[in-house]
Amino acid sequence: MSNQSIHPSALAALQRPSNTGDRSTIRKLSDFDQGVLAVSTSHDKNLGELTHRFDLLCPRNGCGSVILKAGIGRWVERDSVELDTAKESPHPDLPALPAPPATAHWWLVTPNMMEFENIGFTRPVHKDVAAKKLKFLICAECDLGPLGWCEEGGNEFWLACSRVGYR
Repeated sequence: MSNQSIHPSALAALQRPSNTGDRSTIRKLSDFDQGVLAVSTSHDKNLGELTHRFDLLCPRNGCGSVILKAGIGRWVERDSVELDTAKESPHPDLPALPAPPATAHWWLVTPNMMEFENIGFTRPVHKDVAAKKLKFLICAECDLGPLGWCEEGGNEFWLACSRVGYR
């Protein structure tokens, strides 16, 4: 072990949060009058396919970590998935999703987790005995979640459009 000490400015830099960008501009899907239509755009290469025109962020005030850069996720309306447990109430920044079998709006990210800028995964959870194991997607910086889900070992990652911030 060395007797050298860490310079105070270096120590302060190490103790600062890694994502200290402007967090005042985080907008939630509910802030947009046209909902998903306001945050999505169509690309010429795949007409009719919608992607998100904004970076997707952790919705927690004070975090705002960039989860996914603009244009990576594809908008899909599909069956909802129950992400919250009945035991605990969801965080106020995470709106409830419709109960299955109703549909919900999702950003589909493929082909692998390396498309994300900053995402975390929970341990596999069983939602029912017959189903595959799911992993929930959470903010890798502050652990807020679930923001979405994926099947264990799968290549599709689903972020709930209403559970991420937009900038």
